[in-house]
Amino acid sequence: MTKSKKFKAEAFDIMQYFYGSVHEPLIHCLIDFSCHIDKAALIKAVTLSLKTNPLISCCFNIAARRPYWEEKNFTGEDIVRVVIADSNEEEQKTKLLASTIDITKEPQLKIYLFQKQDTDTLCIIINHMLCDGAGFKEYLYTLSNLYNECKSGNKNLLNAKSLPRNSYQILNNFKFTEKLNVFFSKYNLSKQENELKYSLQGDKNNPLFVALDITKDEFAHIKAYAKNKDVTVNDLIITAYMKVLHKRTGEERIIIPCPVDLRKYLYPNQEHGICNLTSNFICDVIIMKNDSFEDILIQVSKQIKEQKSNDNCLKPVIILELVFNLLPFAILHKVFNKFFTIPVTSFTNLGVIDKKQLRFNDAEITHTYITGAVKYVPYFQIAVSTYDNTCTLSCNLYGTPEDKICIEQFLMDMKNELLCHK
Repeated sequence: MTKSKKFKAEAFDIMQYFYGSVHEPLIHCLIDFSCHIDKAALIKAVTLSLKTNPLISCCFNIAARRPYWEEKNFTGEDIVRVVIADSNEEEQKTKLLASTIDITKEPQLKIYLFQKQDTDTLCIIINHMLCDGAGFKEYLYTLSNLYNECKSGNKNLLNAKSLPRNSYQILNNFKFTEKLNVFFSKYNLSKQENELKYSLQGDKNNPLFVALDITKDEFAHIKAYAKNKDVTVNDLIITAYMKVLHKRTGEERIIIPCPVDLRKYLYPNQEHGICNLTSNFICDVIIMKNDSFEDILIQVSKQIKEQKSNDNCLKPVIILELVFNLLPFAILHKVFNKFFTIPVTSFTNLGVIDKKQLRFNDAEITHTYITGAVKYVPYFQIAVSTYDNTCTLSCNLYGTPEDKICIEQFLMDMKNELLCHK
């Protein structure tokens, strides 16, 4: 009997596994098409994608000292499922997006081909243990490229190649003295212990997916304002988030961890695997009653610029790798919260989805966005992604119908904050 192939679980994989205490560690993507797509080509493309992303066809095995990924030889047939739309399409979409993954028994990716009379929608869910938002986008680009090659009849599609998934692919680009300086740098991990709570009721049996678009014209206005103020669009969105949180909670001190993509530390053309490579900047601002949007923006922009000017965001990555490699899994699980905290209130900007790279042959994408995990109250997160100059704000949690109304208003308040400045 042939033994199943095993793959090492990396430190970031385990971190996301531990985060499962406050949410299902999943990333979600919705892609709407103007027409039907080719089911057979999609299934074939998924199967081919597993050659360079074998962990998708694995199951997670929690071993005594070191967990690992065990190959189960799943194919696209196991991952892609066709669902026919009924009269309540939006409710169906929500149920599909809310699907969970049994990481010990199922493939680490689910794709629902949601078929309406004239159009299709893809609901895609991936285990966050495999990759972060940037890694998910890389996978989606690979998948769409393979789909296009399948449609064109190309038989020389992909050469399987094992690429690194751990954080050493960036840490090894630094000298020992540089890493030592980062290790002893001023990066306050405890600042992520954010007890700020936005009052929601919660309902563990009712997943909510709420999204709000900022149109092309509106987004152009926001980008022009950012350019005029010499700040980033991300600075503006964080500022709007913080101002609305201040209004809704009455808290003066708002602390928000803001993800930073560590792929910026890769050398040009350095090959890397689809994985998690994310740390955080910490935004810690004081908002007084009469502070304007611009007052808050000045604080946010200054703090982000200061943190971009150094490499201190690598400190938690170095610590994570140290404890991961030194401690047995059982002990690491017990002491994890002493080293790392899960912020109650958080933010994630999943970035720009590249229209040129996400292309399914001649099927026009009319709308798409990526969003994060479905949180359990009191945990709360706003996610942002952009496609074709349309920016989508989103929030997912298990909550009541009243919670949904609150979230919809929260997102609208953020949008209004972003648009009311010239």
